Amino acid sequence: MLRLLAGAAARTFGARAAVVTGATSLTFADLDRLSDQVAAGLAHRGIRVGDVVVLALPDGPEFVICYVAAAKIGAVTAGIGTDRVELLTMLEPALVITVPRVLPPLAGLDVVTLPVEGGGQPRDSYDPARLGGLCRAEPPPPPFPPDPGRQVVITFTSGRTGPPKGVLFGNRQLEAIRAHGAGDRWATGDARLVPHPLGRLGFVTRLPIFLQTGRTCHVLPAWSEDAALRVLREHRISVLQGTPDQLARILAGGGDLPDLTLILSSGAPAPPELIRALRAKYGVPVCNRYICTEAGLGLGTRPDDPPEDAEVSVGRPRGGVDVSIRDADGRLLPDDEEGEVLLRSDAVMSGYVGNNTDQAVFARDGFVHTGDRGYIDGTGRLHLVGRVS
Repeated sequence: MLRLLAGAAARTFGARAAVVTGATSLTFADLDRLSDQVAAGLAHRGIRVGDVVVLALPDGPEFVICYVAAAKIGAVTAGIGTDRVELLTMLEPALVITVPRVLPPLAGLDVVTLPVEGGGQPRDSYDPARLGGLCRAEPPPPPFPPDPGRQVVITFTSGRTGPPKGVLFGNRQLEAIRAHGAGDRWATGDARLVPHPLGRLGFVTRLPIFLQTGRTCHVLPAWSEDAALRVLREHRISVLQGTPDQLARILAGGGDLPDLTLILSSGAPAPPELIRALRAKYGVPVCNRYICTEAGLGLGTRPDDPPEDAEVSVGRPRGGVDVSIRDADGRLLPDDEEGEVLLRSDAVMSGYVGNNTDQAVFARDGFVHTGDRGYIDGTGRLHLVGRVS
């Protein structure tokens, strides 16, 4: 599906910026054209359907180009960035794409090192030389027949509660996420500052939405509150998104963000005092969102919900997402009784990579265990109270 969406986005949005990192800007047209050339290069190197391509790359245009290129030839992308190289031990890659001084010598692995370092390019130009010899100026292989079960990307859990796990998502899950987030809408996406590394769930599974809606993604090579505030102000970005820690740091950084219309907190439950402080400081709605990596889709409060909802809950399920609260024996619990939170949708992961305990995370009716503890109140709001012991 990424192949089709990248082509449609190139035709629809053309010279609009798809990815902006500092002084480097990549348009939707160039994303499609260059990912075609990298797809041809990957195929020339023998990458086949189902092969794993690891991106040990800094966040920026090269990551996005290589991800789309791998999807165009049916390969599976695993984005580990430059600071989680230990995740390579979980994978059996056919190819690793990186930049200088990231990886130690790797015997027995095919590694391509991109020459992406150097002077910045003008904002309206992307230099294909940054992709080195990975590009081939020829068409990519012909597209494959549609296959909802074909795997597309591996992302990783955060590791907050144990060793990170590789989580597989395929065309079926990406289509469910696209339909949930964009529906039939085109050309309605506003620019956003991406708060998380590109290899995480929030980018690699949402790229179909960004392509369909023409959203410009501003990417920081390394997140800091000063850099985030600078991008938000310079580009007059209207939606601020981040973890509670990131939002608290931006709030502490002071200064006005006069173009803001909405704040989205995600990644962990935000304390009520932070929600209230953000709302008081910026005078815009603050939404609290909740998801676990394995579930693909989650829930959250809405801008027009009562302000209290975001302070005490993570909202109500949206269309296509089911929430269930169960005890340790798997029995459904009534409203206001605490138990484990389970989620179900068409976006639930295919399974873990290199792990034979997939079934432990799935309930028999298709729900996925989150490991979080909470309850649903009488109005349908989900309240989180901690982790399952």
